[in-house]
Amino acid sequence: MSGQPEASAEAAAELRAERRRLSAPALFFLAAGGVLGSGWTLGGVLADQGAGSWAVFSWLIGGALMLVIAAVMVGLSTAAPKTGGLIFLPLQSSGPLLATVVAAGLWTFYAVNPASEAVAMTRAVAAWTHTEDALLKAHGTGLSAAGLGWAVLLLLLVTTVNLLGPRLFLAVNGVLTAFKIVVPLLIVLLLVYAELHPSGRTIHVATAPSAEPGRFDLTSVLTTVTVSGVIYAYLGFQGPLDFAGSVRRHGRGEAARFRRAVYGTVCGSMLLYAALQFVVIYIRHRVGPIDASADPYTAFAQAVAPTWAAGPMSTLINLDAVLSPAGSAMVFTYVLTREVAALSRAHLTHRGLQTSRYSVIPVRGVRLRRLFGERLDVYWLILIVDFFISTLALLVVDGNWVVLSSVTSILALVVYATPSVVLAALRRGAHKGELRFRHHVLAETAFVSIAVIFLLAGWDRLWPGMAALTASCALLFGMPKWAEGRRWYDARLHAPQLLRLRGEHSYSARSALVLYGFFGVTTLISLLNKYAWPRHPAVELCTALPVAVLAAVCFHWLVRLSEEYMKVHAPTLPTPMTAAPDESAPETSGGAAPEPVTAQS
Repeated sequence: MSGQPEASAEAAAELRAERRRLSAPALFFLAAGGVLGSGWTLGGVLADQGAGSWAVFSWLIGGALMLVIAAVMVGLSTAAPKTGGLIFLPLQSSGPLLATVVAAGLWTFYAVNPASEAVAMTRAVAAWTHTEDALLKAHGTGLSAAGLGWAVLLLLLVTTVNLLGPRLFLAVNGVLTAFKIVVPLLIVLLLVYAELHPSGRTIHVATAPSAEPGRFDLTSVLTTVTVSGVIYAYLGFQGPLDFAGSVRRHGRGEAARFRRAVYGTVCGSMLLYAALQFVVIYIRHRVGPIDASADPYTAFAQAVAPTWAAGPMSTLINLDAVLSPAGSAMVFTYVLTREVAALSRAHLTHRGLQTSRYSVIPVRGVRLRRLFGERLDVYWLILIVDFFISTLALLVVDGNWVVLSSVTSILALVVYATPSVVLAALRRGAHKGELRFRHHVLAETAFVSIAVIFLLAGWDRLWPGMAALTASCALLFGMPKWAEGRRWYDARLHAPQLLRLRGEHSYSARSALVLYGFFGVTTLISLLNKYAWPRHPAVELCTALPVAVLAAVCFHWLVRLSEEYMKVHAPTLPTPMTAAPDESAPETSGGAAPEPVTAQS
């Protein structure tokens, strides 16, 4: 009989842990909330200037690339589900030095994104309140001093929202994301209405008489994918991947929830962005090339909507232009805390960024406890550090959204390339029986595609992104030297390995140098494309071919180095996700307990 109370207590604990995991709607809203930011509000006009009516194909190509990358990440995360896996899994397959390079890119990528969203929010507020002269610079390339002040204030607000507990945060994000989905869909429906019931009203939107709609050629279409914010608009779908170890298992199974959330977000956003681009094309055909600082969707709604709906629709669009980037910034800030905590648990940075006393705030007062629970589940030290990184990025580029979005996109491509290497290495090693040959083909396709899109971004976009990655790597690799003798900085044990390029302990160092070196060489090739030979689409496409070959060579090199590393350092990986409910096989992570969505996940 004594076993029954113990079994009941264990079942109750299991039920509580299951409730704290992420449900299918929470996963979807986490992915969609990260994707639907300022990309759709600002990217459409920039894409139109880059490729004209062909910009629709830029959105489809960018979405197809994201779908391939998502397939790689989903395959990896279902085979080895781990919260903070974008850092944890490269650490297990390729060692601490490659993981540090990835962590440097990911940390900067996640921290700079809220800065770009804060700029987009400030621009939306300026357009809504007709205060462009006060908040924006004369040519619309950046923010004035007052605008920067507003952007920093909005960043602080986003950081404060992340002090909410996980349940309340996910509920707020779900409602906000639903609103962010509905408003763009209404804009697309207005386009259908405008075609069926043409309006005699004029579309009053700022135009750029000297601007050309873009050359209709393949190079312009491909370049627009990175240069005009297309890739940037798709970033954020990986939100569920950051919580792969915290997915509910009961019902349809972890893997099914995971796939539907990620694939549904990427495919849905691809169709939505293409449809919104047709709205921009509709406007250009009637008023001419649109100015980059213009607000086309509000002017479109006021001109084509029925008279009684024009005002409410304009208000909804203006409100969504503020809330969409705000919601995306909230998601990026939220998931970054988990990735940095994983970095700290891997002993690659300050150990205090993941311990319980630094990651939670106890709640005082009965009413507050009813609302938030016993404690606020946050990594407040990480939030403070990220706020200062975002603010610094905002001030360095003077609030220029194009530069911030470009840096984010370039760093994202570097980070997204690594799961391909990990997936292919695990297929031949730790998960040889579970991952098939198609996973290797998919991984190599994603890596080579990323390399080509990376090159076509051009020197002007690549060098700021690579400079940010270099500075972040120097900081993470240099901190151990500064912290020498200080016990709180665990990463000091890994820094000397960077110089070990021979022997059985050199595989991680060589992997890090190959990954960074490949993207560095590709950046130099983009410099040659700009200055060394004539600017012509055929030349750029010709240079893409050797880069693709080089990418394939480096991919196989990285996979081989990872395989050799795992022979010396056997990885400790969680068990694969279940495709169907299996309550008899609880999730483990190297023998650990399930990972709920808490401060310790």
